[in-house]
Amino acid sequence: MEGVDIDDNRLFRTRIKTTTRNFNRRIEIVAEKGGIDKKISMHIARHSFGNISGDKLPIQMLQKLYRHSSVTTTILYQFSFLQNQTEEPLGRVRDF
Repeated sequence: MEGVDIDDNRLFRTRIKTTTRNFNRRIEIVAEKGGIDKKISMHIARHSFGNISGDKLPIQMLQKLYRHSSVTTTILYQFSFLQNQTEEPLGRVRDF
């Protein structure tokens, strides 16, 4: 980030927090103008991307996009989406 000493951990984290908050506010404005009435944020956008792209991109590409240092982290992250996708259909069969 320009103008921030990345070696000053406290200042760097504060800058990230402020930037994320500002970005989330802008996302909310776009959502409102687009008629989206659900809560939206960078966190939700990241999860949505992971959920949509999980079976369409190689795990190594996802690792780079998420900036995970370990592919294991990416696998665990993507596994949570797969698990959520299978629970609903299985629940419908079980409740039949």
